[in-house]
Amino acid sequence: MMHKIKHECGIAFLRLRKSPQYFIDKYKSPFYPVSKMFLMMHKQRNRGQDGAGIASLKLDMKPGIRYISRYRSVEKDSIQDIFSKINKKINKARKNSNFKLDENWLKENVPFTGESWLGHLRYGTFGGNSIENCAPTLRQNNWKSKNLIFAGNFNMTNLDELFDGLVDLGQSPKEKSDTVTILEKVGHFLDEENNRIYNKYSSTLEKKEISLKIENELNVCNILKNSFKDFDGGYALAGMIGHGSSFVARDPNGIRPLYYYINDEVIVATSERPPIRTAFNCDFNEISELE
Repeated sequence: MMHKIKHECGIAFLRLRKSPQYFIDKYKSPFYPVSKMFLMMHKQRNRGQDGAGIASLKLDMKPGIRYISRYRSVEKDSIQDIFSKINKKINKARKNSNFKLDENWLKENVPFTGESWLGHLRYGTFGGNSIENCAPTLRQNNWKSKNLIFAGNFNMTNLDELFDGLVDLGQSPKEKSDTVTILEKVGHFLDEENNRIYNKYSSTLEKKEISLKIENELNVCNILKNSFKDFDGGYALAGMIGHGSSFVARDPNGIRPLYYYINDEVIVATSERPPIRTAFNCDFNEISELE
């Protein structure tokens, strides 16, 4: 049976290219990325009929301070629900007598003040409309370079084969779905890349020093090439790794749409062109389709 390809699910990715303090000073607000993420997700709301989610990653945080924030929602107006919760956090912080427009204070005390962001709009093609089926999905670890935050728009035709491959590796995935299977597939090769660099320095450096080496030398392209070589289907996806690396990717046949825009301040990607144009007031010819 043939199935009509639809524009199911949506992605919104944002990476600041300058320090948060730059945006605080220029726009007189620490919440520049919040407003941009809202615009990019709101303009794709047709893709998020069944739920939405957003994650923010803070870079260079000291151990013991939370550096990943995430909200997901399956409410009727899930985008509004998510950003209402973020705004409550912001308003609470503003009432703090120690509140200051300083990036270090904000990152240490206020959630959703990170440099890297990933939003997802869910059009249910697999599973029910529970909160667990909403992305971004997290693969958590105490090592920053093994944390993976992931979201996508995909329909894998060889899901059974990919799932069985994970089982053959000795894994026991918590469910059989596109999202979890691809997350764990990428996560497996992320772990292998971490282990490769760790073994390279294990006899010459202290473990704490090795963590920094891993973060500096992690080859994300190799991780993705190894992960995607067995994929069969249409996909557009995005991910963030806990130490700060991030990526967007698209299937070789270009079945699922994905667009990006880069200027001196940001790198962004969405499933449609208009949200980028609206959020950043750029021309359509400045927005590129991911090859």
